[in-house]
Amino acid sequence: MKVLIEMSPEQYELFVAECDIKSPEYSILKNAIVLRDGDPAYGGRAISILCDKDEATQLLQAAKRLYPDAAASIAKAIDQAGQS
Repeated sequence: MKVLIEMSPEQYELFVAECDIKSPEYSILKNAIVLRDGDPAYGGRAISILCDKDEATQLLQAAKRLYPDAAASIAKAIDQAGQS
């Protein structure tokens, strides 16, 4: 199952900054794209990360440890993917 995670550019940058560049989480995060028509809650810009559910779960665990502010966005995306 694919999971589409959206978060604000600020959350994304701060989360990436906390990750070790050799970690799998860093690799997943660096495959993100910038959406110009993103969620209005993020000022119209959002960072979008398409990944497998296992990768999303891995990101969620890392976010809980390294940058908890990003965890809510990731958990929401996992929940939404499970409902579709």
